[in-house]
Amino acid sequence: MTFRVKYYAEERGFCKTIFKVVDQDRYFNRIESGSWHTVYPSQGYWENDTLVRNDVIFEVVDGAGNVLFTESNGNLGAFTTISKKAREVSAGFVTNLSLKPYEEWRDWLLADKSVYGYTGYDDNWLHCIPKEKSAETLEEYSHLGLTFRVIIDKMEHPICGKRWRTIYILNVKNNNCEALCGFLFD
Repeated sequence: MTFRVKYYAEERGFCKTIFKVVDQDRYFNRIESGSWHTVYPSQGYWENDTLVRNDVIFEVVDGAGNVLFTESNGNLGAFTTISKKAREVSAGFVTNLSLKPYEEWRDWLLADKSVYGYTGYDDNWLHCIPKEKSAETLEEYSHLGLTFRVIIDKMEHPICGKRWRTIYILNVKNNNCEALCGFLFD
C-alpha cells in the first residue's frame, strides 16, 4: 500500500512531523527518532495511534504533487526534519562566513551598556533598541515542499553606534525563524 502525503505541521517539542494524505482527511506522524505512525487529531494534539507496517510506503510530495522522496518503516533514512535541515544549512554559513555565535555577539553588544549609562533590561538593549537598516536574501531553498530563505539583516544600535549583520533562516510560509546562523561585526 502506498500513501501520497504532504507536509502538514511540525511539533518540535514532541519530535514529530505531521503529514496529511493528499485528497483525504487522514494523517500520519513521522517521529524524528525513526518511525511512521497513524495519528488522529484530538483537541489540538497529534497523538500517535499505531505503528505503521513496514510494507506501507509514503510518497512525500510538495504542493504541486511532485514526489520529494519515498520512505517506509522498512526503509528509513530519506526524511529530515525542518529544524535539522535548517541546522545543516546554517552550519554551512557559519563555516563559510566565519560567523560569530550568539553568546559572543551578546557579550560584545552588552559591553557598552553601562558605558552609556543604560540601566534597563539586557534584552531591551540587545533586541528592542537596535534598528534594522536593511535586509536581503542570501539564499533560498526548498524542503518538504516549503520555501526557506537565508536572510542577512544589517543592524545598528542607535545608542552605542555599533553595527553588525545577523544571518538567520526564515520559513516563508509562517515567517518563523528556523535557525540563527550567527553574526558578523562591522
